[in-house]
Amino acid sequence: MFLFIVSICVILFFCIFIYLFIQSFFKKNKKTMMDNFKSLSYDITSQSNRSFLDLAKATFDKYQEKMTLDVESKQKQLELTLNPLKETLEKLDGYTKQIEKQRSASFAELNKQIESLIDSENHLRKETHNLASSLKSPNIKGAWGQLHLKRILELTGLVNNCDFYEQKSQSFDDKVYRPDFVINLPNDRQIIIDAKTPFDLFLESQDANETIKQEKLKQHTQKLRLHIKDLASKEYFSKFAKSLEYVILFLPAESLLSSAIQIDPTILEMAARKNVILATPTTLIAILKAIAYSWKQETISKNASEIAKLGSELYDRLNILTTHFSKVGKNLSAAVDGYNQAISSFNSRVLVSAKKLKEMAGIKKDETILSEINKTCTNAIESNIK
Repeated sequence: MFLFIVSICVILFFCIFIYLFIQSFFKKNKKTMMDNFKSLSYDITSQSNRSFLDLAKATFDKYQEKMTLDVESKQKQLELTLNPLKETLEKLDGYTKQIEKQRSASFAELNKQIESLIDSENHLRKETHNLASSLKSPNIKGAWGQLHLKRILELTGLVNNCDFYEQKSQSFDDKVYRPDFVINLPNDRQIIIDAKTPFDLFLESQDANETIKQEKLKQHTQKLRLHIKDLASKEYFSKFAKSLEYVILFLPAESLLSSAIQIDPTILEMAARKNVILATPTTLIAILKAIAYSWKQETISKNASEIAKLGSELYDRLNILTTHFSKVGKNLSAAVDGYNQAISSFNSRVLVSAKKLKEMAGIKKDETILSEINKTCTNAIESNIK
């Protein structure tokens, strides 16, 4: 048994020795083979690279030569193609430069216009401020309202000192009443218009916040009510005998009345109860147009009366002329009867004796002339009689 184990160990040791020997041998041979392979691979690769580079260089030279020829040909074709485009671009560039010059000039002119507009706006704002300040003066406000009212009267075709009178005064109980305008109406009547311009509070309300604006508009409405009461207290219709029983209070702007109505819708009724009519430029033009229409109707009525009078006179004169013509006709009839009797006597008595005398005396004359004259005279008389 022991010998068997020893034999096995010897065999194993021998096998291991042989394996290690073979492995060592293969390692030495592998290194040598690797060195040989590397040397051989390097030589082959170097030779292949040189061959490839030579072949590539030859091919590239041929291709480069061909490409050079193609590029020169393509370049010539491209130049022929791009020359019109180049000319067009040059023209476009010149046109663009010209437009740029014009644009620069236009912008310069536009800047001048804008500066002028800004100056005008500043001037207008200044003048507007001056106007707003001026309208706060009672005298200027009154004069402006009267001027505006007069312009509307003239616009509707009314003539000063003919259809209306400006600042016509009337004394009553040692007081002088001078309304702004008195307008003549048909049937010898008149209507009085007084202009009021409560601008100050209304203008102040436009630049204020909502709370202050409402307060200013309320004050504006109260001031307008005071104007109505003051105008009603004057009772122009009792001082001017031909005046109607109401007067017109003219407001030169629609907003003056509309803003007051928004605050107090009963202001129109209050004014009507006091015989005061509130009028703005729109409503006043309508009233004046109605007055102009009534004047036309008055003129037509007067013309109709005059026509009737002339017709009556013409009828009387025609009646007298008819009487005269009747007398003339009667006298003409008597004259024609006398003429016919004379002709009849001449034909039946005188002409017969004349013919006998001619025959007895042997006078040879043509009697056609006498006969024709006789007929012509007779026809003329008959024609005149008809």
